Amino acid sequence: MSEKPKTLGLVTAFTPEIFKSEYFTRIISGIIDALSDIRYDLRFIMVKEDEDPRKPKDILSEHHVDGLMFLTWRIHPKFVEEALTGFSDLPVVLINDYVPEVKTSIVYCNNRIGARKAMYHLISRGFKRIGMIQGPDDVSLDAAERYQIYREMLEEAHIKFNPDYFRKCDYFFEEDGYLKMLDMIQNVKPLPQAILCFNDDLAIGAIRALKEEKIRVPGQVAIMGYDGIERGKYVDPPLTSVRQPLEAMGREMVRICVNVLEGLQKPPIKKEFQPEIMIRRSV
Repeated sequence: MSEKPKTLGLVTAFTPEIFKSEYFTRIISGIIDALSDIRYDLRFIMVKEDEDPRKPKDILSEHHVDGLMFLTWRIHPKFVEEALTGFSDLPVVLINDYVPEVKTSIVYCNNRIGARKAMYHLISRGFKRIGMIQGPDDVSLDAAERYQIYREMLEEAHIKFNPDYFRKCDYFFEEDGYLKMLDMIQNVKPLPQAILCFNDDLAIGAIRALKEEKIRVPGQVAIMGYDGIERGKYVDPPLTSVRQPLEAMGREMVRICVNVLEGLQKPPIKKEFQPEIMIRRSV
């Protein structure tokens, strides 16, 4: 009788946006690609954290997985803690939102380098009025750090921070960027010359709002995204962005999980990837 395949669990929020966002689907694509040639199954563990009366330990126990990967770990800190303390033999791998004191294996793209590259790209083009459309930093350490670097690099370049040029979104999706950009268009004169967006979805929404209001991109307002999703190639103008190698990062999550299970590596393992600027025509 052949041995039963092992199963890796992928913990994420119970929301359809996970499968609408290319950031997440590219990570998932990398995970599935890594599992396609090895004898491991994948199980999605989608958590309704605010509604589910069960404890994290009970939910994890029900799924009988051999390793755990977290797609949205900052939303589920109790699950991460339970996995580490209540299931000591269970390999756990996180992605992004890196902090040095993280207790478990993590795959991440260097957020500080990426944000500095983005801001340098804008500053080096001579922009003096630089705004930001920010993601919700209560659930994203990366968002908080990008804002910090935005402020730091404005100061380094002797550019005064203008709060009128800053908007923080409630979510990470295109509609949020669209609405915040419309708000800025309607209430701020003059507009910033360039805007750094937390991610490409927000940036694409911002471009849509600017085009609807007959504001030229990049002629009047340049837009910089972050993540380097494929859809950015096809907007008008094509989106300049900071690329994270998301598929490779998904494959690395699987590799770490499997290597720990098979005794080839000892956790915690921290794997850093490097971001790169993708120069297109929105800046």
